[in-house]
Amino acid sequence: MLKINYLDGSTHESIEYKSATDFMANQRLEVPDLEDYYKIESVTLDGKPVDLEDKTIIGLYKKFDSQGV
Repeated sequence: MLKINYLDGSTHESIEYKSATDFMANQRLEVPDLEDYYKIESVTLDGKPVDLEDKTIIGLYKKFDSQGV
């Protein structure tokens, strides 16, 4: 399970995906769930924190993409 806590403007939001693969597939859609520029507060994959240098949705996407997800 991938859980993302993020800021949409000044609103704290949360979204979950079954897997990193599901997140990646959704972000490739013409209208994804999340905007690339949203700031990530925290993200966990299978209950373990994911370290990010770029704490945005596009930063998370690029991290998984570089790992071949």
